Amino acid sequence: MNRRDFLAQCGAGLTASAHAFDVAAQSRTAPAFQLVDVTAAAGLQFRHNSGAYGGKLLPETLGSGCAFLDYDADGWEDILLINGMDWPGHKRQRSTLKLYRNNRNGTFVDVTREAGLDVEMYGMGVAVGDVNNDGFPDIFVTCVGQSRLFRNTGKGGFIDATHRSGLGGRQAFSTSAMWLDFDRDGFLDLFVCNYVRWSAEHDVFFDLQSNLGGGRWGVGPRQNRRSRGL
Repeated sequence: MNRRDFLAQCGAGLTASAHAFDVAAQSRTAPAFQLVDVTAAAGLQFRHNSGAYGGKLLPETLGSGCAFLDYDADGWEDILLINGMDWPGHKRQRSTLKLYRNNRNGTFVDVTREAGLDVEMYGMGVAVGDVNNDGFPDIFVTCVGQSRLFRNTGKGGFIDATHRSGLGGRQAFSTSAMWLDFDRDGFLDLFVCNYVRWSAEHDVFFDLQSNLGGGRWGVGPRQNRRSRGL
């Protein structure tokens, strides 16, 4: 078989495959289930605060994480939603993460304050794990600045164990984390992912008006970025 015949057969095969895929797509039946938005009916009244005030800072573009966890060990999954906060010097509102306890009837109730989580931080992600093997899930919240470890008391609440655990004094732009027992000693270890070296005074930005063509990434004072209309 020469090269021309080989390419002709490949083309015919691709055409047949595309036709078969199109026929299958047309004959596909509707799924046997539907998804319905029950956010409001379930009592979840959460609004994320990126702290945006016009400075267009990098962390504002990333959003934040969430987790399902049975924090009170009643056999029903509860919901934890991570939040940001207003930037220093631009305070307009107070915002914290939110913990919603499962009412076991399709609704949830906000128990953030009574659970000891009514704390402001610029949160990014969350990792859930039983740090001390007591049967109750603990939470590690990655943040812009100081990330936080909250230990589950087993009595319906959490305490801030960041400094006691040796995790204090670590300022970073932390985005995600995971618990794992990497040394197989029966206790969870912590792996934290940091994004970039960042501060509000030296933001990381993308310059669409760069003379290099196609734009470029840059680092510098945010007032310089605003002068370029970004």
